[in-house]
Amino acid sequence: MLSETPWETRTGAVRSPAGVRGAVPSGSKARWFTWLFGLAVLGVVVLVAAHFSEGRRVLAHARHVQPRWILVAGLLQAATYLGQGQIWRIVTRAGQVPVSMATAYRLSIARLFIDQALPSAGLSGTVVMVKSLEQQGIPMPVVMAGVVIDTASCYASYVVGLLAALVVSVVQHQATRLVLLVAVPFIPFALALIFGFIRLAGRPPGPLARRLSRFRFLRRGLLLLEQADPRLARSRGLVVRAGLYQLAVIVLDAATVWVLILGLGVTASAGGVFVSFMISTLTRLVGIAPGGLGTYEATSVLTLSMIGVSVPIALSATLLFRGMSFWLPLLPGLWYSRRYMAPRGQRRARGG
Repeated sequence: MLSETPWETRTGAVRSPAGVRGAVPSGSKARWFTWLFGLAVLGVVVLVAAHFSEGRRVLAHARHVQPRWILVAGLLQAATYLGQGQIWRIVTRAGQVPVSMATAYRLSIARLFIDQALPSAGLSGTVVMVKSLEQQGIPMPVVMAGVVIDTASCYASYVVGLLAALVVSVVQHQATRLVLLVAVPFIPFALALIFGFIRLAGRPPGPLARRLSRFRFLRRGLLLLEQADPRLARSRGLVVRAGLYQLAVIVLDAATVWVLILGLGVTASAGGVFVSFMISTLTRLVGIAPGGLGTYEATSVLTLSMIGVSVPIALSATLLFRGMSFWLPLLPGLWYSRRYMAPRGQRRARGG
């Protein structure tokens, strides 16, 4: 059982090391290249799919989507940010420094924007989350425990989701080989990452950490992991609860795609759409473009067509989903990220 003693009475103030500041990747040229590359790939995907399905049919489907289904899809997407925010709330609550739901919700949107604007396998958004929560007065050991719980539960949910997708694909005889192609390399990697994060959290440098610290790009992260509260970071209860929230986010996203297909006037297998979403999401993780721009769309159209959805519907549903989950949150995400990354004095002047 976790101690109910507040952090301030257990430890002294723990300041974030200089590694947090400036950890967000900066190279503007590389950043613009990734955006241009992603947009180019997206353009090719749209042109090829439109060529094979007659572009006018795609536009006709997109124009005639039923508004009530768009509303349902929007509500499902809004709920995903609640799920992400709750992960940080359960960790900070266990550390006796709770964060309000409104703050956690806004930080989740800001994190999404940073992850998409500065593609770095989620590192950029995590850094923003760490800095923002620290500025909210959350001690670094609790914040870093949140990073461990968030990362471990995220990859655990991908493993569970991928195994569920494999079962569905076998039962429905759809895209089984493709799921296996993704699952075989990803699952061992994810399990090793989960084990490594939890094992290294809150520990002084041991043989494993010293070997990993030889790699310069890992050194900063290891220094931060050492600060995590081990009782929080290794709490099975927190990992399981966070994992359930992560799974809920996956289901909500997949349900959004399914609802959009229904809104386009077509019925599709909910299980098949889930399989398509899992494959598309995991291929997005390895893309160099922001948010898997281009690679996600290509994989989504391909896998949806493999489960029997026509190419025009698959392309229309994919573009509508990405509009809601990728493009629409960029503006509020930019605003929130600038607000929470600003110096504390500036935030007080803005009323933040």
